[in-house]
Amino acid sequence: METRVIILLSIVIVVFIINRLYVRADEKRKIALKDKKTLSDKEIISMFEDPLTGEKAKVSETQNNYKYSDEISDDGVFYDKHRRTSEYVLNKYYYEDGDLEREFILIKNHLLDNGFKFKLFTDSELDFLEETITFSSFEKWHCSNSYHKNQLSVFIASIKAKSNNSRYSSRTENYSIVFWIKDFNFFGHYCFFKKPIVQNIIDVFIDEEKEVIKEYQTEIIKKSHQENAIKDYFKTINFENDLEIEIINSNIIIRITNVASYENLIKLFDSIKNSEGK
Repeated sequence: METRVIILLSIVIVVFIINRLYVRADEKRKIALKDKKTLSDKEIISMFEDPLTGEKAKVSETQNNYKYSDEISDDGVFYDKHRRTSEYVLNKYYYEDGDLEREFILIKNHLLDNGFKFKLFTDSELDFLEETITFSSFEKWHCSNSYHKNQLSVFIASIKAKSNNSRYSSRTENYSIVFWIKDFNFFGHYCFFKKPIVQNIIDVFIDEEKEVIKEYQTEIIKKSHQENAIKDYFKTINFENDLEIEIINSNIIIRITNVASYENLIKLFDSIKNSEGK
């Protein structure tokens, strides 16, 4: 009898001790949670997104120890090259006009709205671009934000000019918007550069019919008898931006030398669509 009583008392004491330890641990856990810092949406976003590279991380995957607002979903606040960024997120977190991140988002949204899809260039496509005069003229260049629809590709080129090339040495360039039109019915290799103002004054006395593209200097690498095809294609192109153009056989590469911005994209975008539809 005494043995049973001792066993029962021992069990009660063990259960009591375990229960007290659990309660104390639970209280400590609750106190620790109260002491944790609560980050704002803005702080969390600034820590885990890189709009320029497109790298994306979900708050739910990286912020296990922090509270955050459920006002918008994880996918909504991060830069996703494949998805449109909402006006709400754009105006709340990218509200500074002219800011490069905002301009890239506006460009992305416009291309997605017009049926373009994000896709990286293949190695063979990059090799082709590397061999063009447009990009071999630079010391370094990198392609990002490449969107494609049918035979038209639009991308952002991050470029660094060659200091020993007088054509580019006076320019401070960073990002350029580039249009790549494929399947152009042409055989030859031409480059076109915006003429200096002085040259345009001199050309007033020259027959304009000799110009392939008005107010643009022509550099012929491989002569073609299809120059009228160039004149016809660029007849409706908007030249409000300063452009550098290279036509190499069935490819047209147009680089906007003005600052990379949504406004400058729009100036050229619609006229290229219209020319493509002819």
